[in-house]
Parts: sequence; structure tokens; C-alpha cells
Amino acid sequence: MSARSDSVRNSVEVFRGEKPLPNAMNGGAARPRSGEGNQFDFAIGGMFPPKPTGNLREQAKQGALTAMQSEAAAASQLLRGGAAVDAYARQHLKMLDASPPIAGAPTSLTDYASVIPGVSAETAYRTFVREPNALFGAAGIVLRPATSSLADGAKLFLEEKGMPPVWAPISVHLDAQNRTVHITTLDGHPLRGTNRFVFEDDGRGGTRVRQYSAFQGSSPATSVGLTLMDPIERQHDIWRSVHGKLHDMLRAR
Repeated sequence: MSARSDSVRNSVEVFRGEKPLPNAMNGGAARPRSGEGNQFDFAIGGMFPPKPTGNLREQAKQGALTAMQSEAAAASQLLRGGAAVDAYARQHLKMLDASPPIAGAPTSLTDYASVIPGVSAETAYRTFVREPNALFGAAGIVLRPATSSLADGAKLFLEEKGMPPVWAPISVHLDAQNRTVHITTLDGHPLRGTNRFVFEDDGRGGTRVRQYSAFQGSSPATSVGLTLMDPIERQHDIWRSVHGKLHDMLRAR
């Protein structure tokens, strides 16, 4: 994945029907390890790699919270979760505000798509909401505090083992009428960002899953992470696994 130096738009839908926009980079050539036949694909736009945004005070705040939450993630893994970890997670999440991309700042954009033949969009949406542990678990992610389903307004940590371990906080907004799940990062997430999952009827009794991702760095820790590892490729791997697991769960029924 190469850096982009062209002008940045803060929103883009790079998928139009079956094809991405000509100036988007196609990143989905490899077959998913799961979800055989789900046609998982993605395209990118905007600024890559993501740059830390916000003033120095804001970046310092975000960096301190990221470090604190990394320590909590390590403790959670040592204790293997449990009631005490969940109680701490709930209390800590109360102090975190939404951390979406800052308008007008360089933004990294990734649009993902997959299909689930023979399964209605309503069923796919309901399964995504009701089975977050199975879906995120396919990518090696644990939800803290433990939850059996996504709820509108919920705040959660996405726990990754990682080096270092990560507690990535998010909030969830459900729009059942439009079969859409909105996820927004919270303070201390390594990335400021949003993910919007839309479950569309494909006109043939199946579902097209569209996911629109927009993100920026939240602190200098983003640049350090890009040096030590490849968090962007990890993002692609996470969403490839989630899309694939949703496809496999529904096609197996």
C-alpha cells in the first residue's frame, strides 16, 4: 500500500455497482481465508498512511489514553477477562467521548464490499447485530465488557492480543430501518475514525455488504505503530475475517 499525495476528500464511496472508482487502489485481489465465494474486495482513497491529527494538547491526551488502555488490555489478558475486568471496562468507557475524524484534515478512506447469496439483507443485518462475538472472534478480537449482542448506544472495547495489547474503544449506533450499523471510535483509540456497515438487497434474494471506513491518526503513537507493525494491513485482515465469518455463518444455515 503506497502513500497518496493527491488532494484528500473527507468522504468517498469508491464502489459503484461492481467496480471501484478509477483512481482508487484495488486491494482485494487475494482470496479471503474464510468466506469462500463472498467476493470480498476493497478499495482505498484519501491520504495513506494516516497522519496524527488535532493540536498538540489533543494528541497528548489521546496518546496518554492509548497507553493507559494498552495496560488495561494486558491486565485483561492476564486475568482472562471476568467480572472485575468487565466492571473496570464499563467504568472507564463512561469517561470516553467520541473521536471521529476531524473535518478538513487528511483522512484515510477504505471501502469494503462482500456478498452473501441467497440470504436477505434483513437477516444479514440482524445476524451482524446479534452475533458480534462470533464475528469479531473470527479476527481474534474479544469484546469488553462481555456482551451477547450489539445495542444502540453501546460503548465497548475491542481487545487485541497484539504487541502491545490493545483496548480499542468504540461506540455503536444501530439504524434498523436502513439496516445500517455505525461504529465510531472513542478517545484513546489509536485511530480517529468511523465505520458504516450497510446491508443492501442485491435484487436476487441475496445481500451486498458495504462498509465505509474513514480514519486518521489520533496521536504520535500512530506513527510509532506504523514503524513497528502494519496496523492498516491488520485492519484489512480484521474486516476480511468479519465479512468472511458472516458469509459462512449464514450460508451454512
